[in-house]
Amino acid sequence: MPKGSMDKSKSMKLIKTVCNMCEVRCGINVYTDNGKIIKVEGMPEHPLNILCVKARAIPELVHSKERLTNPLKKVGGGFKEISWDEAFGFIADKLTNIKEKYGARAVNIHVGNAFIATQTEKMIRRFSDLYGTPNYSTGASFCFLASTLGHAITCGEHILPHYQGNSRCIIMWGSNHTESGPPYTDRINALVNKGAKLIVIDPRATQLAKKANIHAQIRPGTDCALALGMLNVIITEGLYAQTFVEQWTVGFDRLAQHVKEYSPERVEEITWVSVETIRNMARMYATSKPACISVGIPTNHCISGVQTVRAITTLSAITGNLDVSGGDIITPALWQSSIRVKGSIPDLETSIGAPYPLFRRFAIESTASPLTEAILGQKPYPIKALIIAGGNPLLTMPNTNKVRRAFEKLDLLVVIDVFMTDTAKMAHIVLPGTTFLERQDLRHWRQSGLSLVVATNRVVEPVGNSMEDWKIWAELGKRMGYGEYFLWKDSDELFEYLLKPSGITLAQLKENPGGIYYVEREFQKYLKDGFSTPSKKVELYSELMEQYGYDPLPTFREPAESPVSRPDLVSRYPLILTTGTRTAAYLHSEYRNLPSLRKLVPEPLIEINPQIASSLGIANGDLVKVESPRGSIELKAKLTKDIHPRVVSIQHGWSGANANLLTDDKGRDPISGYPGFRCLLCQVTKVGV
Repeated sequence: MPKGSMDKSKSMKLIKTVCNMCEVRCGINVYTDNGKIIKVEGMPEHPLNILCVKARAIPELVHSKERLTNPLKKVGGGFKEISWDEAFGFIADKLTNIKEKYGARAVNIHVGNAFIATQTEKMIRRFSDLYGTPNYSTGASFCFLASTLGHAITCGEHILPHYQGNSRCIIMWGSNHTESGPPYTDRINALVNKGAKLIVIDPRATQLAKKANIHAQIRPGTDCALALGMLNVIITEGLYAQTFVEQWTVGFDRLAQHVKEYSPERVEEITWVSVETIRNMARMYATSKPACISVGIPTNHCISGVQTVRAITTLSAITGNLDVSGGDIITPALWQSSIRVKGSIPDLETSIGAPYPLFRRFAIESTASPLTEAILGQKPYPIKALIIAGGNPLLTMPNTNKVRRAFEKLDLLVVIDVFMTDTAKMAHIVLPGTTFLERQDLRHWRQSGLSLVVATNRVVEPVGNSMEDWKIWAELGKRMGYGEYFLWKDSDELFEYLLKPSGITLAQLKENPGGIYYVEREFQKYLKDGFSTPSKKVELYSELMEQYGYDPLPTFREPAESPVSRPDLVSRYPLILTTGTRTAAYLHSEYRNLPSLRKLVPEPLIEINPQIASSLGIANGDLVKVESPRGSIELKAKLTKDIHPRVVSIQHGWSGANANLLTDDKGRDPISGYPGFRCLLCQVTKVGV
């Protein structure tokens, strides 16, 4: 803000807090005047402070006239406003009746990304324990937890790229920071300008791909095969870190024998990446140290998702890039007090996620993947109620038609949100939560590779009758008869309790709005304590995987729906469809109702290569129909040479052209349960022809 501008109004205030418009969560300076947000800037004290376009729209989000301001109850075909007392009473009565008739596990509680790893999620877990349901799931059922699982099985911990001045090579593997993480893009660009090598693996030519030393336009869903092909080259040519492999890995000899099956020639046939490119990538990565790999969510969204992450983690390990500065690092979690209820924690083996035991073991939650089947087919038992906090699964879960049928069958659907989403429109009760600037959150940045913790500040008061989200669950718990377990009076008191094991006080956090590093950065910690695996080494061959009946070595499986696995579909559905493409303006299904962001990306589009479009008689801007075996949508064509000729790409999250009407919920990774959002078959035709 220009000098002197603060004098324009004595009521103007500067409040330092953290943005929650995306998963990066930059530090922000927020200026208010008479309770209204008027300006948002990056906070210099916070290490992430380069704001994207979403942050500029914060005032529109908080002060939107479309905000939910009172609890709503569905009556007939519409909603009527009710009191919190009536809302809690209705929900409590329904939950009590369902528990008496079907048991506690007939209720599924699902938490969206906005609350993962916050005090709100912890409070919801506490409520779940007290009610007795094992069916607790989060947005991570389709997001980062498959990567966490693959990393943990291999080296014991989640790993992340360390974009630092000594990084000599960066692989962006299905990752597009330009749209999803601007602060990271700036760091990568700075490294490239200093001479670091850049490799991008993506069927789309992203902005970073256009400046990369190597861009591999891979067939979606075949990333595991590509990683195994790179391992073949590195091991065959002796480019691995021999000392590290000998001292700190288990199963290298078996791995070396295994990857002989994945010669560059065979991998070219599988992935569409040329032999020359495979060899060049492997050599560049193995000889440019330290090197790091950014593993994007698209690598998880296929039948080989966890095995893909294991193969990529193996690349990092055998080249000596694991837990070193400029490589792929392990960041410890913030120690916090648990508020799980001892003696009441449900057995996850009784959850609907029971078929995915390793997911349950490492995620410590169920998965939402079998949810629609449990509702519709009542297998393994009926799910009669669903409570959703900050999520919009009608747009984000696969096979939307099936999701809708399932939600229509529920005895109780409760949605807690700030807007009337597509999912909320189906609910029996809608509760108004808060935006991140109307509450305090305890946040730490483990997922960004920062051992940083921040207590965010409330910037404005909650709008209307909306309630701070963790308090909604505490009040519902009290109504259910669990009052003795919800004694925290406010966020400060709760934060003090949670922070006790960390040795950091709330007073210290309030004095340091940019955050406090809860541990000092330490590399090669394994030299003292080993890795957090059963063998204390990197497990290239996993006996744990073998015990559960999975391939103990990273192994590629053809996508469940592809030209290879489903030749019977190819004549009708000749193109490969990948969904979920990110744009800087939106996050999943959020923000399309904010005018400034809608101007940037006003409508849904399908990216299609001009070569294919020409053969189909499609011109740029034409309305086209996209059809898969599950359904069809209509949207406009965007012709671009930036996508592989045999691949088309659609953003997800649009209500009017919902990509998940096309996606499949059955072809899942057998380890994580993740569906194949990114590798399906479709046909595209011009509307009106």
